[in-house]
Amino acid sequence: MKTEQDSDVEKRLLLAIILSMAILFGTPYVYQKLNLTPQPEPISTEIVEEVVPATVAKPVAEEEVTEQERPAAVGATAAVPREVVVETDDLRLTFTNVGAYLKSARLKHYTSIAGESLEIIPQSLPVEAGGVLLLRSSEESLNRILKEAAYEVSGPAAYSEDDFHAVSFNYRREGVEIVKRVLIPKQGYELRVEVEVWRDGRAIPCAVQLGPGIGNLSEGSSSDFQDPAVVFFQNNKVERYYIDDFEDGEQIGGNFRWAGVDSKYFAYVLLYPSGIKNLWNTRVTPAPAAGESEGEEVALLGTVAELGEAAAFSFYIGPKSSDELALVDSTLSELIDFGEWLGVLVKPLLVALKFIQSYVSNWGWSIILLTFLINLALFPFRYKQMASMQKMSAVQPKLKSIQDKYKRMKKDDPRKQQMNAEVMALYKEHGVNPLGGCLPLVLQMPILFAFYRMLYTSIELRGAPFMLWIHDLSKPDPYYITPIVMGATMVAQQRMTPATGDAAQRRMMMFLPILFTFFFLQVSSGLAIYFLFSNLFGMALQFALQKFKPELTAKGKKATGKEKTRK
Repeated sequence: MKTEQDSDVEKRLLLAIILSMAILFGTPYVYQKLNLTPQPEPISTEIVEEVVPATVAKPVAEEEVTEQERPAAVGATAAVPREVVVETDDLRLTFTNVGAYLKSARLKHYTSIAGESLEIIPQSLPVEAGGVLLLRSSEESLNRILKEAAYEVSGPAAYSEDDFHAVSFNYRREGVEIVKRVLIPKQGYELRVEVEVWRDGRAIPCAVQLGPGIGNLSEGSSSDFQDPAVVFFQNNKVERYYIDDFEDGEQIGGNFRWAGVDSKYFAYVLLYPSGIKNLWNTRVTPAPAAGESEGEEVALLGTVAELGEAAAFSFYIGPKSSDELALVDSTLSELIDFGEWLGVLVKPLLVALKFIQSYVSNWGWSIILLTFLINLALFPFRYKQMASMQKMSAVQPKLKSIQDKYKRMKKDDPRKQQMNAEVMALYKEHGVNPLGGCLPLVLQMPILFAFYRMLYTSIELRGAPFMLWIHDLSKPDPYYITPIVMGATMVAQQRMTPATGDAAQRRMMMFLPILFTFFFLQVSSGLAIYFLFSNLFGMALQFALQKFKPELTAKGKKATGKEKTRK
C-alpha cells in the first residue's frame, strides 16, 4: 500500500506514459480510419548513562529448554523506576526499566527537520501501550507483570573484546523470574537479545512486542515514515500488511524467519532463526497531547512475535540500507520494496549509481553520469529511430496521395482494405517500419519507472543535495525549474526530429511536453534531472548526426531539398 500522495504521483506518471503511448501508437490508426492525416511524563527523572560494555560472548542459537525445575531464586528484586541510556557510534538508545523496553532510539547519522538525530520510536504513546522489545505472555496475570515490573539493571563500564555493550534486566518476585540481556554493538544497528521467563520453576514461552508505530512524525519529514506496514518473511518472500489489511488483534499463523514494522526509509525487525510461531497485529490510536487540538487520528501499527522458551534473537533497528541490512541477514535486503517486476532493473541501476557515487561523491552528478551511460547503451536504438523517422518523412507525400485517393469512400467500403494494402506495400518498398520511431521511447519507459522506484525507495538519496537550490534529490524541485526546463528540452528535441505525419498529428505530438512537465512537477528532483539530461544527451546525439549524417535529420532533409531545388 502506498500513501495517498505517492499513489497520486505514480498514477500521474503512469497516466502520462499511457497517454503518450496512446498518442504515439493510436494517432496513425485513428487518422487512417477517419481518412485524416507530544512527550508523556517520564516515569522518573533519574537517567543512568553508565551502561558501557562488558566482557561478553555473542549469543548462540536458542537452546532446547526442558521442563526441569529451576533452582529457586535467591531474594526478590527491588528497583525504582529509572531510564538507562546507551550511546554507540550509530545509535542513542534509551531503555526504561519498567517493562524493560526500548523507549527511544535516535539514529545519529540521520537528521530530523530540526537538525537533530532522528527519533525512530513514537514518543506520544500512552504508557499502557508498552513499547519496542516489551515482553508479552498469553497468561494474563504474567502479562501484567511483564508490563509493570521494575527490573534491576546491571551493566559493565567498558567495551568487551567483541565491541558489545551488555545491559541486563532482572526481576524476581513471587515465583516469577525474568531475565533479559541486551547486547549492543559499538557500530551498526543490530541488537542481540536473550530472554528467559520462569514461573514456579517452569520455563514459559514468551512473545516480543514491536511497535506500536514507527517514527516520531513531529521530528521526521513527511516522507521518512510513509507506507507503515507490518512486515514478515515467510516461504522465501516478504509479505506486508497495511492498516486496512487486518483487524486489531488479528493473528497470523506460520513460521516466520523475521517480522517487524516497516516504513519507507526505516524499520525495526526481529530475526528468530528458530522460527516465529505466530504474529498478533495491533493498532493503537494515540490521543492528542495536552494543549494540542484534536486533528486527524492516525492508527499506529504494531505486532507481537511469539517465540519459544529461553529465546535468543537479533533485533535490527535502523535505516533500510542494503549495505547495513546485508550485514545482519541476507534476506533482510528484501525489506527494500523495489517492486515485484521492476526489481530486475532497479537493483543493477542502484549498484551502478552507488559505484559512480563512490568516485564523484555527489548523488546528483552520479545520476547525470548514469544517465549518460544509459543513453550510450541506447545509442543504436536512437540511431535506428532517426533513420526510421527519416524514411517515414520521405514517404509522406506518397502516403498522403494514397489516403486522398480513398478519402471519399465510406468506412465500411470493402475497397478500404485496398488502401491498407497499398500503404503496407509503400512501407515495404521504402523499408519503413511505422513503429520504428517509437522503439527508443518504448525501451526507455521501463528504465524511467525503474529510476522512479530506485529514487523513491533508496535511503541513500534521502536528504542528498545536488547543487544550488536542490537540497534533497528525493523530493520535488521546490521551484519547479528542472521539470519546466525538461519540458522545454522535449519541445526542442521534437523540432530537431524529422517530421512525420500531417500537421494535425504534429500538433498533437507537441502536447506531450506539456503533459510530461505537468506530471513531473511532483516527482523527485532526481527523476526530473534524469529525464532532463536524457533529453540533453539525445539532442547532443542529433547535433552530431547533423554533422556526420545530415540525411538523418530534419535540417539535413531541408538542406538536401534546397540543393535539389537549386539544381
